[in-house]
Amino acid sequence: MDAENDLAQFPKFRHNLWTSYADEPDVTYLTVSHGKFKVPTGEAQEFLKIRGLCTGHHDLPTIAQRSGLTLERTRHMVQSLVDGDMLRRAARPFEVLSQEEIQAGLLAATRIWAEQLRETHLAVEVFNGAVSRRVAVGWLLETYHYIKHFPDALARAADSASGELRSVLAEYARQERGHEAFVEQTLVRLGLRPEEVRQSVPLATTRLIDLLMREMFTATPCSALLLAAIVEADDFPAGELPRLQQDFSRHHDAAPDCLAPFFQHSQIDSDLGHGQLAQRHAALLQFKDGNELHETVNRLHDIKHAFDAQKLEIKDYYGHPGNYFPRQRVDFFSI
Repeated sequence: MDAENDLAQFPKFRHNLWTSYADEPDVTYLTVSHGKFKVPTGEAQEFLKIRGLCTGHHDLPTIAQRSGLTLERTRHMVQSLVDGDMLRRAARPFEVLSQEEIQAGLLAATRIWAEQLRETHLAVEVFNGAVSRRVAVGWLLETYHYIKHFPDALARAADSASGELRSVLAEYARQERGHEAFVEQTLVRLGLRPEEVRQSVPLATTRLIDLLMREMFTATPCSALLLAAIVEADDFPAGELPRLQQDFSRHHDAAPDCLAPFFQHSQIDSDLGHGQLAQRHAALLQFKDGNELHETVNRLHDIKHAFDAQKLEIKDYYGHPGNYFPRQRVDFFSI
C-alpha cells in the first residue's frame, strides 16, 4: 500500500486512451488494458489538462500548479483513477512474471491499439467523404506500397527466428506475397495506369513504418505475431462492404465496383485469420529478458504512432495540388 501511495504522489498511469464520437458528445470513452469506461466529457476534458504532466516526474502540487487546477481537484481526479486500477503498476523482476501474465498483457495491448487504429484510421474519413478524391487515392497508393513491402519485413522476421516460430512466420510471409496486386487493380479502376502505380514512391512515413517493422522483427521475431493482431484486424466487415462501396463511389466520383479488388484482398486476409495469429500461437511469444519485453512493447507503440503520422502526411501531401501525383522518385537527373 505504501508503494502505491508513493506512486500516486508522483502519478503515472497505465496506458490509457480517450476517445470521443460526434454522435455521443456528452460521453468520452476511456480505454485501458482491463476494460473500457464511460466518462462524462466535461470530466474527461478536465483530466486531459493534467494527463500530459502525469509522467512520474511531477508531484501533485506541481501538476496542479502547471495545469491551473486546484490541488484538491487534481488529487480527486488522480485518486479516482487509482481506485479504477489505472495507476501504473510497480515494476517487478522479469523472472517473477509468468508466461500467462506476459501473454495476456501483450494481447490486451494489441486489442487496444487495433481498436484505436480502426477508429482513427484515414479510411474512416475516406469513406465518410471528409477528404478529397485526391487524398482518397493517395491513401490507396500508400496502402499499395505498405502491402507490397510487408512480406519482405515478415521474411526478415522468419529469417531471424527458429523452430516452429520460423515456420509460422515463413508461411505468413508466403501468404501475404503479391497482395499489392489487388490494390493496383483498384487504383487502375480509379484512373491510374499500372506503370504509374509501380513506379511511384511511397511517402516518408510509409517507409518509416516498414523500417520500424524490420527493426523490431529482426530484434524480436515473435513481435510480428503481435503486430499482426494490430494491423490485420477486420477493418471491413463483409456485411458493410456494399455500403462502404456506395459511400466511396458517391463521395469520390468513382465507379460502383471500383473497390472490389481492394475488398477482395481484405476478405482474403480475414479468411486466412492473420489477425488471430498471436492468439493462436501465444506460446511462441517468448522473450529472453525484461529489456527485450519492454522494448518490444515500446516499438509496437512507436509503429502505432507511425501510422498516425502517416495519416497526417497523406492528407498533407496528397491534399496539396502542387505535389506530384503519384509521388515521384528524385534521382540524380532530377536535380
